Amino acid sequence: MEDSRQQRKHVSCDSMTQNILHVIKRNCGALDIESKSILVQKRQKSLKDGDFCVPKGCFKINEEEFRHLKEKLIEESKPWTCPVRKVMSDPYNSLLISLDRSLTYKSVISSLIQSEVPCAKVSKNEIENDTQKWNDSKPLERTVLVHVPDCGDCKTLEQLRALVLTQHVINLLHANGLKTKLSLLNSDADTQKWKKLLNFNFDYVQRKEEKCVVENILDRARHSEYRLSQKRSNEEDHSVLHTETTSESDHNTADVKKLDKLVLDAEKYLASTSTDSGVYDKNLGKVHLTEKGGITDTLIQMSHLQTCIEKMDKCDCVLHIVQDKKGFQQQKIDIGLQMLVEGMPKQVHMLYGSVTERKSAATQKLNTEEFYSLRFGQMKEASVMKYGECVKGPGWNKTIENLTVASMKFELLLNVPRNIVKLDLSEGNDFGGGVDNRAGAFVMYNCARLATLFKHFNKAVDDGTYPPLPSLDSIDFSLLREEDEWSLFFHYIFPFHDVVRSTVTELLPSKGIYTKLGTHKICNYLIGLSRSLSSYYSHTHVLVENRPNLLPTMYARLYLLKALHFVMTEGLHLLGVTPATQL
Repeated sequence: MEDSRQQRKHVSCDSMTQNILHVIKRNCGALDIESKSILVQKRQKSLKDGDFCVPKGCFKINEEEFRHLKEKLIEESKPWTCPVRKVMSDPYNSLLISLDRSLTYKSVISSLIQSEVPCAKVSKNEIENDTQKWNDSKPLERTVLVHVPDCGDCKTLEQLRALVLTQHVINLLHANGLKTKLSLLNSDADTQKWKKLLNFNFDYVQRKEEKCVVENILDRARHSEYRLSQKRSNEEDHSVLHTETTSESDHNTADVKKLDKLVLDAEKYLASTSTDSGVYDKNLGKVHLTEKGGITDTLIQMSHLQTCIEKMDKCDCVLHIVQDKKGFQQQKIDIGLQMLVEGMPKQVHMLYGSVTERKSAATQKLNTEEFYSLRFGQMKEASVMKYGECVKGPGWNKTIENLTVASMKFELLLNVPRNIVKLDLSEGNDFGGGVDNRAGAFVMYNCARLATLFKHFNKAVDDGTYPPLPSLDSIDFSLLREEDEWSLFFHYIFPFHDVVRSTVTELLPSKGIYTKLGTHKICNYLIGLSRSLSSYYSHTHVLVENRPNLLPTMYARLYLLKALHFVMTEGLHLLGVTPATQL
């Protein structure tokens, strides 16, 4: 039996939108009103007039129809965890729908804090909403092989971006109920150092001897209908096979001799299959497996990938995380395996762009170590300016290291993966003045601000200044009357699970091979949350005097901020960042 915590359904902003739309459409049918073009939107501003709206541009009704829909929305929403309190209209919207704020606060905050379920576990129905994408119809838990062919020694900023993207993608997949295995090609000791610094700790596919897999692929290629030619190399006397870029495969293939020149006809294969044939590069043409008596880098990577898949108990999808300039080569590996391996799992590709300097005056591009040193020095200088000479010792070094890692991750994740990341590498503690550069530190500061608030409250409870925080059921959330409070809740607490879920909705594209994972969404969500929280905190005094008339409002605010702290720390965990606990 599933754990009762997993069966608890999170109150979702998106589900509320769908519930409202369903009620409107059903009642439009009874009124004989066309409902195909009706659109329910979540409002971003002026929430005092309504939380959701139906624009007049897609839906026009008369006074009588408005009254009918208003009554039905209020009546039918009464059993909901977040019922409708008020329905209005204005010159631009046929319907303006306001939720019962007190009940909505309580329901959503309760589902977050009391369920103790990290992030948003989607239901099986949501995972299985298109079984054709997974090439089967069995409602099983899905496992994704995340394949990263180019982390190397993690010396370039592109390799660092690959590692940061991979960590975030795996965390997002886990948060959405998917299992993963990780395959890192060409990972060495330097990469291990960066993985430790980035809190990178995942379940790898264990490597094994790949010689047998190479031979198996070669044997299949010799008998494949897509084999293009068969010529003996003039260099059959060589005892060691040539490998283009991967030296570690020499020991696996050194005793294989006298290879035929094997070339596969990708054009013929794509012409014979209708699925996704139009989305591969039209210049793929040929896939070379051997050249000059030796195996190619393409074959080495094919054998590595096939080895990983065979080592897994179950593989439903392969996700390739590849730099855009190497996307063509990865398509060759993809197509090569499809031609030779029957029942190959669906493969999708996530391309990421290069990393450059915003002010490109420097003649030499910084490497990963230099980038880290620059940001670490800036963080330390800023901390000394704020806290003075006490900024020293292993404790402070660990704090600054954590802030530095957060800053670097935000810079590398703020953009859509395929876009180029432009870093401001100016010297000085102002980080060059770029907003992107300071985003990670800003979010960490606001997270630490909330953690410090609760430390002060708990200490005051221990000292007898305040009574303990009452249970959530006894809190009167109607005392949260500030629009800033509802805005914080409605834009950041209420939709948190929807934001997490939206990052992987296009993991398997309905058409094509390129996945559209929203790896930029969590960073932007956290930055927006921090800005709104900072504004609210600057004019609201949360910990007030111990007076009977003030404590109920303070408790309601503490629960609101507790929920904010929860979603903020969960968001940082998805980035692989340890939340800051003190200013």
